[in-house]
Amino acid sequence: MSEVSEPETFRGLKWKATLFAILVLAAVLRVWGAGYGLPHPVTRPDEERIVGRAHTIFATGNWHTGSPVYPSLVYYLDTGALYVYYAAQKILGRYDRPFDFLLDVALHRPGLHYRVARSVGILSGTLTVGLVYLLSVAAYRSRAAGLFAAGLVAVSLVHVIYSHFATVDAVMTLLVTATLWAAVRAFRDPSYRSFAVAGFFAGLSVSAKYNAGLVVLSIALAGVLCWRDKRLGLKGAVGRLSVAASASALSFAASSPFVVSGLGALLWEMNRVSGVLYDPPGHLALWQHLRITLPGGMGLFAFALAALGTIRAIYLRRPADWILLAFLLPFFAIISSVTVVFPRYVLPLVPGLAVLAADTGRALLERLPKRRAFGWTALAAFSLGPPLLDSVRYDRIASRSDTRVMATEYLERNASPQNRILICDGYGAPDVNTDRRRPPAFIVESIRCQGNREAEAVDGDFLVTHEHPDLTMFSTVHPSWHEWLAANAELLHRVDPFNRESTTKPFFFVADGFYLPYSGFEGLVRGGPIVEIWKLTPPP
Repeated sequence: MSEVSEPETFRGLKWKATLFAILVLAAVLRVWGAGYGLPHPVTRPDEERIVGRAHTIFATGNWHTGSPVYPSLVYYLDTGALYVYYAAQKILGRYDRPFDFLLDVALHRPGLHYRVARSVGILSGTLTVGLVYLLSVAAYRSRAAGLFAAGLVAVSLVHVIYSHFATVDAVMTLLVTATLWAAVRAFRDPSYRSFAVAGFFAGLSVSAKYNAGLVVLSIALAGVLCWRDKRLGLKGAVGRLSVAASASALSFAASSPFVVSGLGALLWEMNRVSGVLYDPPGHLALWQHLRITLPGGMGLFAFALAALGTIRAIYLRRPADWILLAFLLPFFAIISSVTVVFPRYVLPLVPGLAVLAADTGRALLERLPKRRAFGWTALAAFSLGPPLLDSVRYDRIASRSDTRVMATEYLERNASPQNRILICDGYGAPDVNTDRRRPPAFIVESIRCQGNREAEAVDGDFLVTHEHPDLTMFSTVHPSWHEWLAANAELLHRVDPFNRESTTKPFFFVADGFYLPYSGFEGLVRGGPIVEIWKLTPPP
């Protein structure tokens, strides 16, 4: 740290207090609303796959992760979180054996395993903020810029959203950021140990999500730059990169052993996923990422500063610029070439872009030596204010009960045990209790409501429909069903997530079955589809 030069504002304990405040803010934004949708099991796509498997591993002791669509690390981290929670509750006297935890999840506290697993995402997101500070200081030797970069990630809407859930994205972003930090450190201190650490984190990054493997380009470039600048000879550079590659392979194999042994299944799964992302007709994701995902996820001013920082890094081509761009540009090209848009795909870009934005902001403020403190304040207000406000708006909505949960609670209060409840199928369907061990238990049947209703009678006591004007792939009801219900049923209850008094239209990514918006939060009261509960008239 002796090479770090700073204005008086960030010397001594002040920068530590500022960093601590940023970390506290990051934690609060990620903890608030982290119970969204629970105990409904499918509030965040892919979460049910990961938490469900972690729960199975805990219950059976079989550490095979099943489908290789994701590598194993996040499954194991979530399983570890379940074990830690169980051990803590055992010490407190709540549990005597693992079966007690499983019984608690099944009967007394449904969704508990989701809450525990989500702590991994919350912790990963918060730690990423701290790592961004370290990455910025290691790359550009400025504590002020490091604090600014950490603040950008702390309030980033897209980072806040995906740190709430037990999916792979927050963990992968943490490990990619750690790898970039280690790669910059390896360039500055080109020892075998430095390159081994970088390789270790790169292997774990891939073990969180496969496309994080592009981060190895940053390590390779660090070695090439050491050779170019004559910090290492060719033999020394090759030797260090070999150590990094070995460390990467070992950490991946240790954390995803069944992926290594099931290479054939992995290739088949990757071909299937590629078809899902590239085959559907439509515009390239590039335009939505540039117009919506990144500006909305970072804040328009912060994104503009990051774009300027990227152009500046390409122009200056400093060693740290090369190392960051070696990951950022190829990764952005990969996620922009698909035709199906998921906002979570941009998450690993946010830390690196924040670092480039902060260094550019620092360079601009150096032109104001007499008003630098005022400049940092103004820059922080413009860059952090809007995404902070959006993150708070998101958390307020996420902290409220989802419409699917509210519909289920209504049925539990008003339907009788063993009533026959028909539910329109789809990702947005409420999860009505069918467990006879946990009253009230119902007879639940899933029916198809997306197509034209058939002529035969519908046999049941209640029918539950769910619709959404934007997410029609996940929640829709054919008009013929509305006509039939108007003549043959009585509407008992309707749960509407939209704020009908607002003129603001919430924005949803239509391919993502996530019922919380990415913008336009004023137009929504809570998450979930429009759910209607109908009392069916018995057929003659």
